Amino acid sequence: MSGWLLPTASSAQLYRFGKNKVQFDEFTWQRLETTHFDVYFYEEERDLAAFAARAAERNFHAVERQLAHTVRRRIPLILYSSHIYFEQTNVIPGMLPEGVAGFTEFLKGRVAMPLNGSYAEFDRVLHHELVHVFQFDKIRRVLGDRGITNMHRGPLWFSEGLAEHLSGKWDSTGDMIIRDALFSGRLVPIARMGVIYGTFQMYKEGQSICDFMAARYGPDIFARLLDNWWRAESFAEIFVAVTGDKLSDLDEDWVYDLNKRYLPDIELADPPSRMAEALTKTGYNLKPSIVPFHESGDSTEQFVFFRNSKGYTRIARARVDGKGEHEIVVEGERRADFESLHPIQASLSVAPDGRRLAFVAKYNGRDRLYLWDMDTGESLREHAYDELVALSSPTWSPTGDRLALAGARRGGQMDLFLVDADTGQLQSLTDDLSHDRDPDWHPAGDYLVFSSDRADAAREGIYHLYRYDLRDGSTRRLTNGPYIDQQPAWSPDGKWIAFSSNRARMFDIYGLRVDVADEQGLRVGLRRFTKTLTGVFDPDWTPDGQSLLVTGFEAARFHIFRIDLDATQLEDPEFAVAVVDTMPRWDTLLVDLEDDAETTISLREYERRMSIDVAQSQISQDPLFGTSGGVQVALSDVLGDDQYYFILSHIAGSETGFFDGLNMAFGRRQLARQLNVGWGVFRLNDRFTSTFGRFVREKRTGGYVELSYPFSRQDRLTTRLSLRHADIDREFEGRNLDGWLVSNQLSYTHDNSLWIPTGPLEGTRYSFGIGQTVDFKRSRPFNTTVFADYRHYHRLSQRSSFGIRYLALQSRGDVPEFYALGGSWTLRGYGWRSLWGRNLILANHELRFPLLDRMVFAFPFGVIDFSAFRGAVFVDAGNAWNDDFGDWRGSMGAGARIALGGFFVLRLDASRRTDFTSLENHTRWDFFFGWDY
Repeated sequence: MSGWLLPTASSAQLYRFGKNKVQFDEFTWQRLETTHFDVYFYEEERDLAAFAARAAERNFHAVERQLAHTVRRRIPLILYSSHIYFEQTNVIPGMLPEGVAGFTEFLKGRVAMPLNGSYAEFDRVLHHELVHVFQFDKIRRVLGDRGITNMHRGPLWFSEGLAEHLSGKWDSTGDMIIRDALFSGRLVPIARMGVIYGTFQMYKEGQSICDFMAARYGPDIFARLLDNWWRAESFAEIFVAVTGDKLSDLDEDWVYDLNKRYLPDIELADPPSRMAEALTKTGYNLKPSIVPFHESGDSTEQFVFFRNSKGYTRIARARVDGKGEHEIVVEGERRADFESLHPIQASLSVAPDGRRLAFVAKYNGRDRLYLWDMDTGESLREHAYDELVALSSPTWSPTGDRLALAGARRGGQMDLFLVDADTGQLQSLTDDLSHDRDPDWHPAGDYLVFSSDRADAAREGIYHLYRYDLRDGSTRRLTNGPYIDQQPAWSPDGKWIAFSSNRARMFDIYGLRVDVADEQGLRVGLRRFTKTLTGVFDPDWTPDGQSLLVTGFEAARFHIFRIDLDATQLEDPEFAVAVVDTMPRWDTLLVDLEDDAETTISLREYERRMSIDVAQSQISQDPLFGTSGGVQVALSDVLGDDQYYFILSHIAGSETGFFDGLNMAFGRRQLARQLNVGWGVFRLNDRFTSTFGRFVREKRTGGYVELSYPFSRQDRLTTRLSLRHADIDREFEGRNLDGWLVSNQLSYTHDNSLWIPTGPLEGTRYSFGIGQTVDFKRSRPFNTTVFADYRHYHRLSQRSSFGIRYLALQSRGDVPEFYALGGSWTLRGYGWRSLWGRNLILANHELRFPLLDRMVFAFPFGVIDFSAFRGAVFVDAGNAWNDDFGDWRGSMGAGARIALGGFFVLRLDASRRTDFTSLENHTRWDFFFGWDY
């Protein structure tokens, strides 16, 4: 907050590292008002808003019954028709990973959600988020009714597990996660749930525990727990008070129940590594796609796939026989044009020439279709479309001149399209509310097979396979039943369609035999190809049609496997499947809802209403500066696009009276557009020790404007202009300064670093800029400052890296800025800010590595688990000076870091000073907190 409110001439304050949340799109917001909700939406997602309004009311009453509670306030529900739009939200300041399907912001009780193409999944996630709204509203009311102000929310596994339990049935994905955790020895008991804090496994374990609790104590157990939340501060004590059982006993019984339920399955199925050959060993690997043979290339069969072994997603190429090393084809997520490769939603495809790779990547707030030359490593074509926000699953035609893909329109509906490879011309194949995905081309080129939840299946989240005839535009359903049939791939001879399905509870690979019975119909048969304990996905055929490459889940990782099919598996199918000859356009989802008379909906104009985010006061006593106190208030609109900040404080003991000790500042930030604008005014009277430990008294009155233009998630340009009247008493120089100062600063910042809890591990960060302050009254330069800060982190192994930092700052003029060195964050082995001057240079070199994999402390009140305990060996060199540089100051040593969560990283460094000709005998210790540079 203060970075926007309080302008300064120091260039060191001008730049801040970190990635950017970029608002590439501007929305004209509207509001639907229902009985309990204010639904915020933009015109393109009007259909989604109508659905969400009714679904929200229906789920409101469902959770009301489930938790025996009602929410009396109105609930803001903010909708985004695509996850790409959702990532631009200002409702919360942090970055939103692609796996986030929605969130509940607890300060104002706002719910924000995107549509991923499936209305059924949207409905379930909405139910999930409303459980959070009700849960914390009930906790707040139960505690407030008894005068308890300490709001304790309970463990995250319970909060998320309860939301999962109440919002949907246990499904195949949950089975996959729990089975794998059991069979690989990775199941985490309740007492150590912090080890998997915030992970998908924690969500599913939490849901499984809540399922078990409901079966044992009845479905009202959760309402009773929340009713008794006031009885203790720990969840374990509340649980004992309500059930009479210890949470540790529930933990033990839950694990025993899981073993009884799942262990017998090992007689009937195998993990992927037991039934297929693993083609990848480390990292996360998925979506294999065969590379067709071409004369200029390697004659060995190869495939491409998504690979993430060190934090960044790449596209790699490897041999089908499992020999040799992986070759990186495309480096993703390090640059703006490959901001995200969407490895979960998208897939890869190589043209029949074996050279051109088709993939999708996010760039400038839109997905682009890239056609990549794998021989030269260069882009051949790039296609983007204004009418399509997100793209997915491109697949080449047999002739190599067209591609089929799935694309999300601006309103959120996911349809199928054809793309001309050379011109990029787009042709729509489907246009309705169904979630069409995973297209694949028949070898003859006349048909597409795809997965969709069209017709009544959309209400249950069911997906079937469909055949689209490119000659006449007709669609036929090929599978049926209450299953998820997905990721179809036609065999090279066109007789079989391999696909992933949960027909036998777990996701396995099935084969669909499609024969032409006569001119009027099809004969379709089904055969199961695999029986796995966990799950297999993304099948693709080898060119001989005798093997399949698949993604398998095992030991909490995804890997690529090759399954060799027995000749008998490709003979006759085991089961016949009924075919629906024609499938009409589907729009019934909203037609039915428009007739729903139970929900009253009113359309309102969006009005920007400000409400409080933070309001706090404080008072402090300092032996040098006396008593001070103040209040800080932050307000924003419901979308978080418009933010106001206000500070009022007073320093007692001012020589000239009450008003002289009064400090006021007001600022505003406007974040709805790509260009972020901030401005403010201030009146400040500060007495402080400066950054280099010298006493300064300064009175400042003025205003500022700041502009920040992010080009991408990694790069931005920032400038600030301020005008202030300054009365500065610099006692250490023995002079007073009085005048009107105009400051103008400009900086450029880049950051693509990859972090772990203790700090950056890989990537590059740099920032450089210039600032100038002019004494407007006397028309003289006050000072000019320049700075450059470069940091690079070279990954040495999965968990080790070598980090460097080179920093240079200089200030010149009549009243220069001064910079300081010394301490844990800059030059170790020297006192905190003990070196200072108008010029500064610093070089840090540090080897970072894991010191201990895990350190666990058991206490009577519970277990504390430190999973990020790392070590470092470093060499520092630098100096700060005015006129004469003098000698280099240096140190070398070693240290340890323990991450406690967020910014709280404890740092302990032992070092010895050096002038690089000799090393002192005395060891100096630096103990502080904060991330690695």
